[in-house]
Amino acid sequence: MVRKQERVQGRMNFRRIGNGEGKAFFVCLAACLASTLLSVCWTPPAARAEPSVSVSPVHAGCYLARADRCKIHVEPFVIQVASGRKLVQFQLVATPSGGSPRVIYDFRLDASNPLPYSGTTVAPSRVAKDFGARCGHTYTLMLTGRDTGDAVVYSLGQTAAFTCPVGTFKEYLPLSRK
Repeated sequence: MVRKQERVQGRMNFRRIGNGEGKAFFVCLAACLASTLLSVCWTPPAARAEPSVSVSPVHAGCYLARADRCKIHVEPFVIQVASGRKLVQFQLVATPSGGSPRVIYDFRLDASNPLPYSGTTVAPSRVAKDFGARCGHTYTLMLTGRDTGDAVVYSLGQTAAFTCPVGTFKEYLPLSRK
């Protein structure tokens, strides 16, 4: 029960407040405080953004280009963008085992003439698919990208780890003696 303070003939006198008026006041006060605290302290969980760009499977490997040089070869892939959107960029990122990731190919588009010109797919040219690598090292390759509907760059695909071969001159170029 809540007591209400009254002045009666110069001294303080407390009387009980009836069941209805005191309880209703405190229930209303508690509800207001709870809703204020909830709106100030609680924020809804952020919606996880999904990329509006995707890619066909990413396959890559390493081969001996010369007796002492290796190259990473990336099989052709196709990037799909959402209908009505254009590709903004894509990157190939190579991560050597125990090393830090390095961008080995960074593709940007002409701002006035972005791809795809029509449709929803972009197939990079073969020129952009072989990259220098260190023989004997293990790599993982990741493709990242975004289109005009994405605020950030997303990881679109990744290979399993692969190791570049180490060769000798005899293994690379066998000579036939007659």
